Amino acid sequence: MTSFGADRSHEILPAPRERDQSALRSAIALLVQWFRRPDQFDSFTRYLASKGLEVAVRLIVIASCVSVAVAMLLLRFSEAGVHNRATSVINAGIIAGTVVMIVLFSLLPALTRKWSYLFVAYAELGVVIGVFLNRDPFIGLIQCIVFVLVGGYIAYFHNARLQAAHMVLSGVVLVLVARQVAVYEDPALAIALSLVVATSIVVIPFACQFVLSILGSDAESSDVDPLTGLLNRRGLQRSVEEWGVTEANSRGLSCVVVIVDVDNFKTVNDSYGHEQGDIVLREFAVRLRRCGSNHALFSRFGGDEFVLVDMIGKRAELELEENLRRHMRLPDNVPVVTTSIGIAIPSTSTSSYVSEVELAGLFRLADAAMYQAKASGGDRVIVTHTQL
Repeated sequence: MTSFGADRSHEILPAPRERDQSALRSAIALLVQWFRRPDQFDSFTRYLASKGLEVAVRLIVIASCVSVAVAMLLLRFSEAGVHNRATSVINAGIIAGTVVMIVLFSLLPALTRKWSYLFVAYAELGVVIGVFLNRDPFIGLIQCIVFVLVGGYIAYFHNARLQAAHMVLSGVVLVLVARQVAVYEDPALAIALSLVVATSIVVIPFACQFVLSILGSDAESSDVDPLTGLLNRRGLQRSVEEWGVTEANSRGLSCVVVIVDVDNFKTVNDSYGHEQGDIVLREFAVRLRRCGSNHALFSRFGGDEFVLVDMIGKRAELELEENLRRHMRLPDNVPVVTTSIGIAIPSTSTSSYVSEVELAGLFRLADAAMYQAKASGGDRVIVTHTQL
């Protein structure tokens, strides 16, 4: 509490704290948001590549796999480890499978989402089987800590639903192994160690993924235009920087940049009001999405300017142009609202990747084509082909 004034009779009271129910609702809303977020493999791998961290992350995963393989190998020489022919064969199979994963992580030019799911499935199966191979169940209880590595990988590369399934699986395995320790050795030790391992298995991966989810949502919201739901200028720039390392030509595709400017948009606002103008902008945002592929970037770049960045095949150029002519015009609107559109497409490509310099060149050409269309009276599409 703070007082001010000559007689110190005026007080500034501390702001009341939110009620517990509001805090609980906020926490539940964040949990639901975390659980519903889509798989982040593609976006995270693009981010790593854009920052030059892809190799470093691969090395971390490889080092973790090597550590697990060495530990499994050493258990073959321990009296408390593998103890008969069957467990020895299974142990050798897990080691061999881990070595295969190490080789694949080292040699694959690009990691796909399917491959990543395969790796997670193998890791889960290997840990589940591995903890039950030892003569002393106490060793298996300690091995459960490897679940933390799998959960950490999921936290960064995949979604909350897979993480939840991982937690349930690891929890069941931990309870079964702890029961063996309690029966054959020491119940108090089994409970104490199980609590430590369970905390590591649940808290570390969950905390990582939950915080990443919140940060990701905040970053996405700052990159999105609130009126149309498209990327804003900042969001497009960030996404385009990631595209700079995206392989294109190996799939026979070319990068295309489209810039759309609404003709005489000021007239719409002046004659019908800004509310009607907002409706027009939202309608164009919806129509623009119909002109690109599932991997395209859509942006409201300025007040009445939109941008589309996509990868298309050579035979799709005419289809793209026709879609833009058909969709980026509101013939039923009063007044009719038209657009000026500039398209920049490379005639040929000289590399397997679209660099930031090449993208910047396409943006300049598309912008010039758009202004040419506007100077010609608007309501037209101008396509520019360029040699990259």
